[in-house]
Amino acid sequence: MEGGRTGQTYRDLKDFFYYSQIRSNNEDTTKARKLDDKVPLNELPDLMRALGYYPTNKEILNMQNEIRHSTVLETGEPQEYCDTDTFVRLFVNHRPVWGISKENIKEAFDVIAADFNKDNKDARGGTMNFGKY
Repeated sequence: MEGGRTGQTYRDLKDFFYYSQIRSNNEDTTKARKLDDKVPLNELPDLMRALGYYPTNKEILNMQNEIRHSTVLETGEPQEYCDTDTFVRLFVNHRPVWGISKENIKEAFDVIAADFNKDNKDARGGTMNFGKY
């Protein structure tokens, strides 16, 4: 992970994890809370998205099942919660290594526009123009 345990990504991860703990323990209360460094598995998709990784539903299900069944042989019970260290491993192992940059998005739109223009000539034989995007 960029910067290790002192980097911005890890600090963000800890902050988002802490907030997810609050959300899962009734965030609307004004009573004191006892947080135990774990969140329910249904919080994983929001945590991943908060960190800039947008997994598919299938990827989410795979991650949840990876944690849920990780201790079944030892305890005989499925695990329904994820702690911080497990989440860090999950995030590092499942997110794409390289992010998608603005340049990648621009290149994708250029390819789409070229394909569209190639296949869609107007009545005069010219191509349709999308203009600048």
